[in-house]
Amino acid sequence: MRYKWVDTYRGIAVLFMATLHFFVNIFPSQPPSFLNYSVRGVISIGDMAVALFLFISGVSTYFSISGMKKRGENEDEAVRRVLFRYSRIFIAGLLLDVILIASASKVWWVLEAIGLSGILALFFICFSDRMKILAVAVIGICYSYLISLPEIYSVVSTFPNGGLLGSVSLSGIVLIGYMCGEYIEKKKKRAINLLVKAGLISTLMGLLLSSFITYDRGIGSFPFVVLSSGFCMLLMAALYWLVELRGVSSGILIDFGKAAFLVFVLNYPVLILASVLKLENSFSTEYAAAITLVLVLLLMLASKVYVSLTEP
Repeated sequence: MRYKWVDTYRGIAVLFMATLHFFVNIFPSQPPSFLNYSVRGVISIGDMAVALFLFISGVSTYFSISGMKKRGENEDEAVRRVLFRYSRIFIAGLLLDVILIASASKVWWVLEAIGLSGILALFFICFSDRMKILAVAVIGICYSYLISLPEIYSVVSTFPNGGLLGSVSLSGIVLIGYMCGEYIEKKKKRAINLLVKAGLISTLMGLLLSSFITYDRGIGSFPFVVLSSGFCMLLMAALYWLVELRGVSSGILIDFGKAAFLVFVLNYPVLILASVLKLENSFSTEYAAAITLVLVLLLMLASKVYVSLTEP
């Protein structure tokens, strides 16, 4: 069963990520400071892009496993199917990045981060909520200690999203998304108040932690995991209320959400062409915004066509 608010959430995530990719990473010579992300010690709205995907993948994981169990499948089989899905995402990301390395000498490592973080989160879903939260905290603190060592940090920071080790920390966002998915299915509209409270507390805790542990989205530090999880919970509460309870139409965002993987894949040829044609970081903010708008409109068209061809 598909939920419109979940597809809308995923659509916002993929639209936000594609926009940042074009308007911050690829085309502008000087990206806007308020969107520039992965700057060590600096909290930016752009930092939330990958967190949105990790969080909603956790929510979707709960709904997938719950739905399969309702259809009569045992839990172990349901988990194996979700594990296989995350593995495909990870392998697809590796293959696409091999092409990217060969053609543009770059690595994006977004699909791999989502896939591997999801796989790691699956090891903890059988625990109670308290144990899940404890696992997120313990992993985050241990990871923070490791990356405080210069020799470890120098290795981890060379890879986008912290590479393999970073995915261990980022799996905490997936696990929190899983818990939120479970809670909202069981409590429905009564879950909104708790999600808002938990989101605000988590955001404030992330800000507080950043005073003691360096905030770093680029390697998935613990303050980033906590703060971004709070942001994701607040967005989840807002979208559930607007789309599910109030029936607000989200139009193209749903198509974006359903075609999220396609939109991801279409980002790669843009990056490759920009690198081959030497167009990277060579446009003013105005021209970069215009190019981004055109590309986003093309992605909207592609997602619309994809949905129309794949759905009855």
